[in-house]
Amino acid sequence: MSVHHALAPAKVNLGLFLGPRRAADGRHELVTVMQSISLADELTLEPAPPGATGDEVICPGVEEAGGENLAAAALRAFRQRTGWRSPPLRLSIRKRIPVAAGLGGGSADAAATLRLAHQASGLGEEALLLALAAELGADVPAQISPGRWLATGAGERLHLRHL
Repeated sequence: MSVHHALAPAKVNLGLFLGPRRAADGRHELVTVMQSISLADELTLEPAPPGATGDEVICPGVEEAGGENLAAAALRAFRQRTGWRSPPLRLSIRKRIPVAAGLGGGSADAAATLRLAHQASGLGEEALLLALAAELGADVPAQISPGRWLATGAGERLHLRHL
């Protein structure tokens, strides 16, 4: 496998209207316009070093604060859903998007990870990437194809990419 690179652009919400919680999954209904901006994390997907027993995510300076990195969850979900059996991989994330700033950095990294896994494996169509993204979080689907989106539902229904 060769080395693959991707940018994970931050996003801003140009408007956000929050509705009631959905009984089915506990997520809030929302209507928002998300716009990608030039500030971006840089991701690299490459073979893990010899002796690695599983995929690894390297993201210097970011503590996992009791949870798992969303990019690691994205890579694991992609492997599970597609059956991709490549040797262990290393995903390196160079953070430029401030953590917990409301700019969707973790979501952008997860979406970029899905794009990289698709590129590296040749598996999965856009519909699968969007379905995986929706399972990962409200901001992730719009970052599969960065740009401007009107998002509804819990962020999983995308409309009018170029408003």
